[in-house]
Amino acid sequence: MSVDMELSVGQVAKRCGINISAIHFYEQKGLIKSWRNNGNQRRYSRDVIRRISLIKAAQQLGISLEEIANAFASLPNGRTATQQDWTSLSLMWKDTLSQRINQLQQLKDWIV
Repeated sequence: MSVDMELSVGQVAKRCGINISAIHFYEQKGLIKSWRNNGNQRRYSRDVIRRISLIKAAQQLGISLEEIANAFASLPNGRTATQQDWTSLSLMWKDTLSQRINQLQQLKDWIV
């Protein structure tokens, strides 16, 4: 990969608005991947920014890291995910989110 296509962990953290430790955690969980350059420093492809953005959005909706990892397992490893890939992934969560919304509505109705 060319140097202009790779990002350092600090660059990824800054662009995604998260701590470096979160990036390492996501990598440890297999949600993102890096490689080492000649100086033994981690490098990331630019598509990792999309993955981290999706991780953050999914977590805000209450989707677990396990569910995110399962969804990411369906994405291609060797290329940047396409719009169709992301659409398919989001459809995987649609039923889960609808079910959670119904459960929360029932809880709200029960409390009030």
